[in-house]
Amino acid sequence: MAKFETERLVLRPVSPADHDALRTLVFDPQVVAYLRYRLLKTEADFEQAFTDHFLADATTVFALETKADHQFVGFYEFHVTETTGILTYALLQSAWGHGYVAEAGRALMGYAFNTLGLTHLEAHYAHLNPNSGRVMAKMGMREAGELHTKTLDNGQVVHVMKYVLDKGDWNRAQSQSA
Repeated sequence: MAKFETERLVLRPVSPADHDALRTLVFDPQVVAYLRYRLLKTEADFEQAFTDHFLADATTVFALETKADHQFVGFYEFHVTETTGILTYALLQSAWGHGYVAEAGRALMGYAFNTLGLTHLEAHYAHLNPNSGRVMAKMGMREAGELHTKTLDNGQVVHVMKYVLDKGDWNRAQSQSA
């Protein structure tokens, strides 16, 4: 069970105490507009995801909690396929614009490369949400173009953009900042 601390955050496994705050996050259409969690439509859907995913995976799913007041503000996760981790994150709207995603992401990169043994990280974002792309750049990732285009249930066409980071590039950046 991994736990990390940054200047302002504690990244820890999701706990049963996070249930209500995570439910609020997942059922906020602005927060999950471009995430797979937008497909959770019912309480039963959420309960299953909470139990089978958020609580069950303490090595690749992390709650983000503020150090100052110990409040749940979001989550970060890796979807792992062989040697690649695809990053997904979401924050309560009240936590937007505070730099939490980049702060947590930088902390989790070392864990991904050194502990999970990943050699490649990706993060995807909808072109309609360019702030996510800027966050990925702040984490040291580089733009890798369009991954694909998809049409949402509401008919909106979304260009899914990709950022990447390889372990070698991360190691070089770490040695330069030391």
